[in-house]
Amino acid sequence: MRIVSAVSAAACGLLVACATPTPDMKKEASARMQMGVTYLEQRNLPAAMRELTRAAELDPENPEIDMTLGLAYQSRGDLGKAEEYMRKAIRKKPDYAEAHNNLGFLLSLQGRSEEAIREYEKAVANVLYPTPEYGYYNMGKEYVRLKDLGKAGEMYRRAIGLNPSFVDAYRGLAMVQAEKGQLEESARTLERLVEVAPSNPDGWMDLGRLSLRMDRPRRALEAFRNALANAEDPALRGEIAGYINILEQGNR
Repeated sequence: MRIVSAVSAAACGLLVACATPTPDMKKEASARMQMGVTYLEQRNLPAAMRELTRAAELDPENPEIDMTLGLAYQSRGDLGKAEEYMRKAIRKKPDYAEAHNNLGFLLSLQGRSEEAIREYEKAVANVLYPTPEYGYYNMGKEYVRLKDLGKAGEMYRRAIGLNPSFVDAYRGLAMVQAEKGQLEESARTLERLVEVAPSNPDGWMDLGRLSLRMDRPRRALEAFRNALANAEDPALRGEIAGYINILEQGNR
């Protein structure tokens, strides 16, 4: 009898889904998922896949593990498998805002903008989603891709309204305004950006380029100098220095 029991237990161990996971199994699954996330951040994909696959075996009904596996497959470049796991997570938890947002991003990578927007909309519709500004920002990028600049601007404004320090949303809105010929509005948006994020070199660069477009060389030179003071990337510093040299020679 003991042998039969031992064999049965071993079989169940191999087929974890044959029984409801115990608290210890769930605890181990959670720990392995966190290890998988750490490996993903370190770009150690084989180790990440090993830990996440084992976590899924231990706790097969956990949608968070499925979503993380989707991110792992996305990092490997297997977008089909990534989508499969993202949708699997959503089937288990239909109001899973993070999974909807990540699925939207995955669909965007495949050029499926309309589908991506629908997923972002589901994410921001969840009042418990802690970072809806990213959903609105992502929708803004998709509407730009679809050449609907009006909707893109609306989405970027919503993102800024939720997070007044969201630098990329300011840059997106300023780009949309400039594309629509609203140069003064674009300049004001970038002025606000560098006000809330004075150490952001990209914001200063955008303001410098726009100032040149608006034939405001003094403002452009000031913006480029601020960009240089805050830039660390050598290539970016070289580009900024080029603008400064041209403008300073023009002032001589």
